[in-house]
Amino acid sequence: IKRSDIEPTSEEVEEQISNLLSQYSSTEHITDRAAADGDTVNINYVGSVNNVEFTGGSAENYDLTLGSGTFIDGFEDQIIGHKPGETFDVVVTFPDDYNDSTDADGNTIVLAGKEAVFKTTINYIEGDPIYPEFNDAFVTENLQSQYGWTTADQANEEIKNTLTEYNKAQYLQNYLLENAQVKEVPEVITNTLLEHEEANLTNTAATNGLPVEYLLMMYGYESLDAFREDFKTQYTDQIKLQMIYEAIADAEGLQPTEDDL
Repeated sequence: IKRSDIEPTSEEVEEQISNLLSQYSSTEHITDRAAADGDTVNINYVGSVNNVEFTGGSAENYDLTLGSGTFIDGFEDQIIGHKPGETFDVVVTFPDDYNDSTDADGNTIVLAGKEAVFKTTINYIEGDPIYPEFNDAFVTENLQSQYGWTTADQANEEIKNTLTEYNKAQYLQNYLLENAQVKEVPEVITNTLLEHEEANLTNTAATNGLPVEYLLMMYGYESLDAFREDFKTQYTDQIKLQMIYEAIADAEGLQPTEDDL
């Protein structure tokens, strides 16, 4: 393998370092201007219908992106133009098919078609992320316990080595798929893996109380047949690779010992 084919570029190393730093980043808090469409605001709100607060209608320090359509129609629009520190009422009407809620005593509160008032406070507007400096002090404090690194130079070198090993593995996989001849992928292997995937799909749907069809739609599939076809396309190379690995292991006598097991 040519070193130039697998050696990571400085940009790839920097990207990994940036990903690490993002885990320790903080966010600038903007408090000197009004909220605008597209901003992410941190808010507190308390919702009520006919002056009665209802379960699920209140939150503190909630991050909401204005214009995302996350909340009920009209909610986000009414936050635009207000500044951090302001407390104001957001008045919206629940859809006619909205589920009921309860009050503090457990009594049912009908929300469908009702006008609701949310007393809302903007705490701050989220600004750009603030990243720590990647230096020896940062590495020692945050990365030593997990990775054993004590200096930025050591971390940089280890990240480069890890990327090199990853690129090497990818190179070898691609080489094997391009050069080894796999006559056919046994259908029994594909079907067995597909059965596992369909079982996972069914379990995920059941756990979340959703129909399988709805979950498929969330994943971007029109039907179970479309999911199956996509699975076969995606996993064919992985199955081939496992078959090639087995052939190499058999040819080279690479079997686990009792101690390995």
